[in-house]
Amino acid sequence: MILNPASRRALDGPGVDVGIVDWRSLGCSSWSCVAAFAVGFAFPATAKAQDAPPSLTLAVRDTADLWIVTSGSDPGTVGLNKLQLSATLNGDRAGFTGWSLHGQVFRADGGSLSARLGDIQTADNIETAPVTRLFEAWLQKSLGTGDRTLALRAGLLDYNADFDSLDTASLFLNSSHGIGADVARSGRNGPSIFPVSAFGVRAAFSPSATWTFRLAVFDGVPGDPADPRRFVTVRLRPGDGALISSQVDYHLSDKARIALGAWQYSRPLPQVAQPTTSALDHGIYAAIEGPLPGQDKISGWLRIGYAAGNVQPIRSYFGAGVVVKAPLPRRPDDRLGFALARASVSADNAGLPLVGAETSLEATYQFKVSDGLALQPESQYIFRPSGRSDARGGFAFGLRLIFTAGYPRKAPATQSSDPTVPPDGPQPPDQSSDKPS
Repeated sequence: MILNPASRRALDGPGVDVGIVDWRSLGCSSWSCVAAFAVGFAFPATAKAQDAPPSLTLAVRDTADLWIVTSGSDPGTVGLNKLQLSATLNGDRAGFTGWSLHGQVFRADGGSLSARLGDIQTADNIETAPVTRLFEAWLQKSLGTGDRTLALRAGLLDYNADFDSLDTASLFLNSSHGIGADVARSGRNGPSIFPVSAFGVRAAFSPSATWTFRLAVFDGVPGDPADPRRFVTVRLRPGDGALISSQVDYHLSDKARIALGAWQYSRPLPQVAQPTTSALDHGIYAAIEGPLPGQDKISGWLRIGYAAGNVQPIRSYFGAGVVVKAPLPRRPDDRLGFALARASVSADNAGLPLVGAETSLEATYQFKVSDGLALQPESQYIFRPSGRSDARGGFAFGLRLIFTAGYPRKAPATQSSDPTVPPDGPQPPDQSSDKPS
């Protein structure tokens, strides 16, 4: 049986559970992990004082969605809301060159769109059970200047901030355009992504403006599936194993790139068709994004991925889409987008009738009202929800309202990434920091 994503994690309540760190559960010895982060002290400080970012940056982002479901497993209306607060302390101006400390807390409320559509890909990317959670809390050391940089990070990490993330696709609301369904449905409790993060260590190395290499090791089980009603949980137990991820980016230009990634869990999972046997969950993915040939205002992407369908619901995924900037006269910051997300359900999930693939078609338009306010009407149609041939197609249309504010820099409502997070690699000229408010 395939569960709706909203039912995977019952979340809410206070509490902190910080366990003893067992480095073996992260797939490395204590000395190798310590040595990796000791590199941060070995590199000379090269940043100039006048280039130092603000010592403290703050941002708030509130996202509210209202949906009307006209077709699906349970037609009706549903509302969702996510309030996100983030802050970053930068040590450059205080003499701690290259060091930064970041934290993010969110509060989520509302119902379940996926429960009404019956889909497996989670049609709304802010959907979760009501919860207040510490999502990110990490320390980073950045080294190097110009096009050659190294950034080392440790703490509660968002997997999706570094891996399987496409800037062009970030306009869309379906969760699969934020991270492929083949990765999102992996492991015992998913990877370290919204709404539950895990402890991890990550290195990002850019030897030039053309290449970026990322490698990370995460706790294999984010949170505590047995007691998920907590504000934060860090439990590094050998039985959890680790999620090891890597990605290589080749930058075709300032606005285009090719990404190749691979991931694997170190602890086996029971096979769906034969629970008495087990196997490792693993996968690979590839993506390309950037402006279409000869087009300055039209960008697109393709993404394909494969996973171990014998131990998880999804065996492969394909996503694609296009985004048109300034589709209307005198609206230079508006965006229009069309996207497709197709998740092939594993044949081992034989409990469902004629299991196949779920396909989502999405159309959206984002109006920039001001720097801190955006409106985004949206529609999605789901073919064969959860891959079931007997399931009624789902259709929903809705409206997203985004409000943002930042200090001392603006936090654009049209920018989905956290504006307080410092860059850890070469930045193209058109993606420089926002001007102060």
